[in-house]
Amino acid sequence: MIECRNLSKSYGTLEAVSDFNLSLEEHEFLSILGPSGCGKSTLLRLIAGLEVPSQGRVFLQQREISAEKIILPPERRNFGMIFQDFALFPHLSVASNIAYGVTGTRSEKQKRVRELLELVSLPHLAAKMPHQISGGEQQRIAVARALAPWPRLILMDEPFSNLDYQLRLQLRSDIHDILKHEGVATILVTHDQVEAITFSDRVLLMHNGKLVQDGTPTEIYQQPQTLWASSFVGEANHLTVEWQDKALKTPFGRLNVPAEIGKQTRILMVRPEDFRLESATSEETNATVKTVDFSGSVQIIRVELTGGVMIQVSCSPHSVHLAQDSVKISAERFLCFNNSGHSLEGFSTK
Repeated sequence: MIECRNLSKSYGTLEAVSDFNLSLEEHEFLSILGPSGCGKSTLLRLIAGLEVPSQGRVFLQQREISAEKIILPPERRNFGMIFQDFALFPHLSVASNIAYGVTGTRSEKQKRVRELLELVSLPHLAAKMPHQISGGEQQRIAVARALAPWPRLILMDEPFSNLDYQLRLQLRSDIHDILKHEGVATILVTHDQVEAITFSDRVLLMHNGKLVQDGTPTEIYQQPQTLWASSFVGEANHLTVEWQDKALKTPFGRLNVPAEIGKQTRILMVRPEDFRLESATSEETNATVKTVDFSGSVQIIRVELTGGVMIQVSCSPHSVHLAQDSVKISAERFLCFNNSGHSLEGFSTK
């Protein structure tokens, strides 16, 4: 449905987006995830037609809509946009805000407004003004207004960042269901990894204006292609290792991996939940528990490995009972990286 080919945008010497390629299928939910300042909002504006690319092209259903000398105006693209500040018209009622972009007869507009107010579960607020409703209600109305003209695509720029944590969780789930119900393709821009992973079918990981990785949420988390990606998406322990005597020597013991992988491996990445802790005899001990922090559904354990290396382990508060400070630690799953910080292969010891 949408395709970006070698898209770039420069502001003087600053290249905000660099040689970016993106494709989006009908009805697909896509997240563009990256740290603040990485160029993701600029990329969204290029797709929306609010910015003209310095290089590259944007296609809508195989029709070119953006290039250096071709630009289809934003209002003719039929894209809905949802911003973090809601951007409702303060002088219009809730119903009038929703009806603003709808074409047709008065009765057709009223019917569409009623449908959308029911969809976002706010029919009782039709006559209210934006300042009379809560932030969460305003965001639902912003979604309804974006959906009102039956858009081809919804573009969302950090839409939940101004809301408190619990409301953000609830609203994210509700809006996901609303957009799925309408069957409209969606691109979400966010710096929140949990938001990107839980909201989307596919995630594009972006850093310094460039595409770092494209994959499903599971792939992005479990199979990061670079050390930076492994650190940005989730918590990660990075351990220096070496190939010795036909095995990978690590700070917590030896691991058997194929020689062609082991000889290239310089860094081992282990997620905190992929370590296993067990009570151990003095002969089996290879680590010392330093701190245990209860965090509700998980406990975060800081462990010192032989040689002074510190790592983080997470597990259910009920899954392990540490009767002593000295423990045996092992990895149930790990990912190998070469000297350049690129992933080689992941392994499971289960």
